[in-house]
Amino acid sequence: MAASDRSDVTGESLSVTAGRDSRIADCSSEIAVGSWEHLQAAFARAATVADRAVGLWLARDANGSIVRDLTADAGHGPGNADRPPDNELSVHRALARAAATAYARRVKAEGLAPEQMLVLVKSATSIHGLLGFGAQALTSDIVRWSIDAYFED
Repeated sequence: MAASDRSDVTGESLSVTAGRDSRIADCSSEIAVGSWEHLQAAFARAATVADRAVGLWLARDANGSIVRDLTADAGHGPGNADRPPDNELSVHRALARAAATAYARRVKAEGLAPEQMLVLVKSATSIHGLLGFGAQALTSDIVRWSIDAYFED
């Protein structure tokens, strides 16, 4: 079954571009790259990892450790050359960026205005229950990446 002809539990057809299904899409092979569901699934995975990273950072801070920037904790800042970067977070952010870029290019090719693209991107990243700091920062990044991809030459 193709991603564009899936139905919800009521039998109503789900629109891939408009993203009418508010549930978190799984990462099965039937989700087309560049679809709204693909963007939503990539965001959900990356937001979960980002929020977990923030939670771990806050737990360390609550235990009296030195307060450091989250970027520095990931091994990218000064004084952390001996610590490996948080590869899981980096990988999921890269996948979310690729999904946002593919989606923005797809909706542009379909003739949607940039304003409509932003509404759809924001709807893909507004998953109830994912309201942590990491998810909020990732939402801002996805919006920025989508705008960049939409206006690329």
